[in-house]
Amino acid sequence: RRAAVAARAARAGSLDELRAAVADCTACGLCASRTQTVFMDGTGSRGVVFVGEAPGEQEDRTGVPFVGPAGQLLTDIVTKGMGLHREEVAIANVLKCRPPGNRDPRPEEKAICTPWLERQLELLGARVLIPLGKHASGHLLGTPDASMGSMRGRSHQRPDGTQVIPTYHPA
Repeated sequence: RRAAVAARAARAGSLDELRAAVADCTACGLCASRTQTVFMDGTGSRGVVFVGEAPGEQEDRTGVPFVGPAGQLLTDIVTKGMGLHREEVAIANVLKCRPPGNRDPRPEEKAICTPWLERQLELLGARVLIPLGKHASGHLLGTPDASMGSMRGRSHQRPDGTQVIPTYHPA
């Protein structure tokens, strides 16, 4: 299933094509319980992408990531802390579908969904990734068992040269 997702993701030549492919995805069981997929918010025009773990209930309902109280704090971080407009950054999740009851994503769900995120980051031309929380940080750095304290507070570099700056989840 992961190989099929990877092949489909690779064929997407634009974010709109990728969004449509994600919306049609049935590669894991999360498709049965979602209201809709949650692709991303913002344009990423500044090369900055915030990455959460998975959509929550409000995100599943609206189709937009980080719309609840944690989203308001994230908006404040972007606008007041970074001096950017929320629209200038991109906000996405490792998973594009909400796990039932907001449970933690299973390793196989993350593995299946990762090609969508990786193609999304490629199409965005992401230069800086800011994973939000332990799960997203460990996933993007390939260190799922690392503590948040060991990842946060410094810049990491992925093999493609993208900077990764883990921080706490705004929740």
